[in-house]
Amino acid sequence: MPTNLFVLPRLGESIHQQDLGIYYILNHHTGRVRSLIQLARENVHWYLMQLQPIADGLDYRWSVLSREQDCALKAATDKQIAHYFSKPEYTEPSGAWQVMRNAHFGFGKFTPMAAPQEVSYAILTFDGEEMQTPIRLHKAPAEWLEEDSETDIMQLEFA
Repeated sequence: MPTNLFVLPRLGESIHQQDLGIYYILNHHTGRVRSLIQLARENVHWYLMQLQPIADGLDYRWSVLSREQDCALKAATDKQIAHYFSKPEYTEPSGAWQVMRNAHFGFGKFTPMAAPQEVSYAILTFDGEEMQTPIRLHKAPAEWLEEDSETDIMQLEFA
């Protein structure tokens, strides 16, 4: 097992209220937003949602990311996290992951061990118990969400 992986919860920042909000997936070749993802919480349940066009193609709605009835995200165990990230491609940088998932989708938070690196986020997809390559998420700036902002989140140029 790689020595970069720390699954002890006390070493990594847990996923908490401050992580709620809208994230975007960036196309690094074009610099354009590919997709908008929302980490939401209702009562005690956490959900991942994606902004998707509705039938007319003019309006959008948030859809829960799930392929089955298990919409709510559940915390992954230390053993599951070790299984997902104990591969050579995750040897650098060193840090701790926190993961919440349903049967097919998950949200990951990576806390690097070395300063001054910042906490980063990823959307995860699963095929059974096997995790596919994580996709980096970027937290949407607060000004995107303000009503009087010049950047209307619905008018972003998608790739």
